[in-house]
Order: sequence, then C-alpha cells, then structure tokens
Amino acid sequence: MRLSALFEEFSHFLRVERKATPATIATYRWCFRDYEAFVMRQVGGTVFVTHFTAETCRNYQYDLSGRGLKSNTIRVRLATLGSFGKWAVRRDKLVRNPLDQLTRPRRRSRVPAVPTWKTVQALLRQCTLRERAILTLMAHGGLRRGEVVALDVGDVAPDFGLRRVKGKGGHEVPVVLPAPARAILREYLATERGGAATTAPLFVVTYKRQSDQRVERRISGQRLWKLVKAVGTRAGIPALHPHAFRHACAIELLRRTKNLRVVQEHLRHEDVQTTTGYTKITQQDVQQALETFDNGSRTSSRRWKRSTTTGSENRIHSPPPRGTKLRGENHHEIAVVAPTGFAT
Repeated sequence: MRLSALFEEFSHFLRVERKATPATIATYRWCFRDYEAFVMRQVGGTVFVTHFTAETCRNYQYDLSGRGLKSNTIRVRLATLGSFGKWAVRRDKLVRNPLDQLTRPRRRSRVPAVPTWKTVQALLRQCTLRERAILTLMAHGGLRRGEVVALDVGDVAPDFGLRRVKGKGGHEVPVVLPAPARAILREYLATERGGAATTAPLFVVTYKRQSDQRVERRISGQRLWKLVKAVGTRAGIPALHPHAFRHACAIELLRRTKNLRVVQEHLRHEDVQTTTGYTKITQQDVQQALETFDNGSRTSSRRWKRSTTTGSENRIHSPPPRGTKLRGENHHEIAVVAPTGFAT
C-alpha cells in the first residue's frame, strides 16, 4: 500500500472525527509531503508503508537539521509523523509507531520582541484611520491576523466590542473592547464602511482590472502583514509584525490587572500554561528590581527580606519549608511580566 494513500485516510479521520480545520489539515499535509519527497529521493521511486520505519524517520530528522531548520520547526515536522504513526497503530495499519524510537529535539523557549505600550499608542496616533482600526483590534482586542481579516461589518457592536470573532479551530466568541477602541471602530465604520451590508467584509482592498473596473474584496492576511510592516517602517521599527500587538496587549493587561486568568480569557487561550509565557522576568524587570539594593534605604531591605529564621539579621536566611505558600504564588497575584523589545 502506498504511504500517501494511508495518509489520505488519516486526513479524512482528522476532518471527520477530530473536526480539524482546513488550515490544520493543510499543515499536516504539507509536512507529510516534505517527508514523502525525502523518502522518494532515498528509495528512488514510490513510497510504500513499509518505508515508514524508524531508520527512515531518523534520517529525515538528520536531513531537517542539515537544512539549518530550527529545533521547533523540526519538532512540528516530527509531531506530524508521530500523530500519523499513532493513528496507524490504532487502526492496525502498523505494528509500532516509528517515531516512538526517536529522540526529538527539546522545545526551546523563545523570547519575542514586543513593543512597549507607549510605542503602541504612538503608532496609533501616526496611522491613517483604516490602519488605526486594524491596529487597535490587535492591540486592544488581542486579535490574531487571521481573526482580523475574517471580520464582517455586522460583527462590530459599537457599545460592546465585537459580537463574533472566528478564532482558532473554528470557534466563534465575542470579544470586549475598551472605549478608545470602540470609538476608533465607530469612526471607521461611519467614514469608510458607511452603507455597507452587515455581511460585507470589515476591511477591504480595492484594485482596478484591465477594463478600468474597480473591484473590492476582503483584505488577505498577507496584505495585512504588509500593511503592518509599512507602519513599522515609517515609524522606524522595521521588525514590527502583526502578532507583536497581541503580545503587547497581553503584557499591558497583565501589568495593569496582575490577573493571569483575565489575560487568558481575553486572549482566548484554552490552556493557562500558554498564557504563563507572558510572566517571564525580563532584563528590564531585573534592572528595576536590583535598583532596590540601596544601602541607605530601609524600605528596600524590608521589601527584599523574606525569611523563616528568627534572631539576628546577620544570620543566613534559609528558604521556607517545602509547601509553604508565599505571597505571589497564586495566578492572580503574579507580578512579573514578559519582555518589551521595541522602543519609541
């Protein structure tokens, strides 16, 4: 049996039983095609199920590393094959999952470059009305690029925010927006989308055909990416990208509320562990904390001293016993925040 035919059965399983989105299936399919092309070069012909072995997968992993791909990218490629192999074993198509015998690269944490909130506000003041409406949805609403381009005119609720946002996995949820963001959207709707049907795209692009006929269509994710890059270039921040505004939204919300659950709910993260990535201490936070080491400041010494010992202060402060609950351990009390990379 051809391995590609078995993978088509797996794709059907993802679509019907797992309710995977077309984008997810397309990612799985792309990763598999890359593996199939590699094996085809190795065997010099058609790839069969018998070629799906641990040795072949290990050689593929080495090939990915030889191409200079990052470890997280390699993990995604191998995870696709691992899910495929796990499904094949459950369907009695394989005796053993070949990926179980591989040592996959460790996940490496990546510290993203995030604009400060002061920079975000400056960008909003420098933009056109259309650009400002797009950026405020990402900066105040925490919307992803794909969620912004999928919005319709009828999805905007002027007194609330957004009635419907199509998120990951096809989930539709309402999103609350603060008053400044709602004001920007009201102005944008009245100025540039007045009279548009509720089912019309919220953001569009207009172009001319050869017959000089003007055509209007929904903005694409790639076009929105270019728009944000143009805004960043004008402001002297060429590294700016759409997802940076979502990070900035999360960090500023965490700074102000100190409540991780609020951030999780606003960003629509299913797992709170995803949200905890914004609680990493940055060099800026460390620098501010180290400034409290002022020999002449009694307040600073009291702020830093946390000890379970008694008696003279010259004694060594030992850590508290295991299980002792200190202030700041609850999610809603976390005060450390993720990094800010872009400066004004």
